[in-house]
Amino acid sequence: MNTVIAQVANMAFEQKIGADVGKYSEQHAAINSLNLDKLKWKLSKSSEATWTEELIDFAEEEYKKFLFLKLIYPKVALVPNKLVDKFWHEHILDTVAYQKDCEAIFGYFIHHYPYFGIYGDDDQRSLQTAFDETVALYEKHFGKYPTDVLYGANSNKAARCGDDHACHAPSSCACRLPGACK
Repeated sequence: MNTVIAQVANMAFEQKIGADVGKYSEQHAAINSLNLDKLKWKLSKSSEATWTEELIDFAEEEYKKFLFLKLIYPKVALVPNKLVDKFWHEHILDTVAYQKDCEAIFGYFIHHYPYFGIYGDDDQRSLQTAFDETVALYEKHFGKYPTDVLYGANSNKAARCGDDHACHAPSSCACRLPGACK
């Protein structure tokens, strides 16, 4: 009976995303079975918590979609939105779990390149173009890209901490902090 349920679920998922799920069935199962409970608790219930349970559940769902896109488009520079990027960062911080999860899903470690878009206008345009391509692939496989209901006004912008954050502040200084180098 479980085999029939799994086949029906895979067929429904295959129709929804327009991909051959059979080709990715093990990885799809690994994505769906990720245990992100500690991460979710940290973001929604710990002393560091800033997210509601509704937001954390939505972020988890979107993160899993992002991981699936990374799986089926390994050579595309996919760029997450700010919510998914934050969730991804938190997953990466649990280095042991993240490494194990990457191995189960991709067969290798997925690195995060946090410098895309910070090296001037051309690099920022490249980041935005890559994000727009990510949105197009999302819509191809999952339907309409989520609106700013949960993301806020910057839902269709590539993930960046913001110009006021030291890692992205405009600066010719290598330390990225304006005025820090003398």
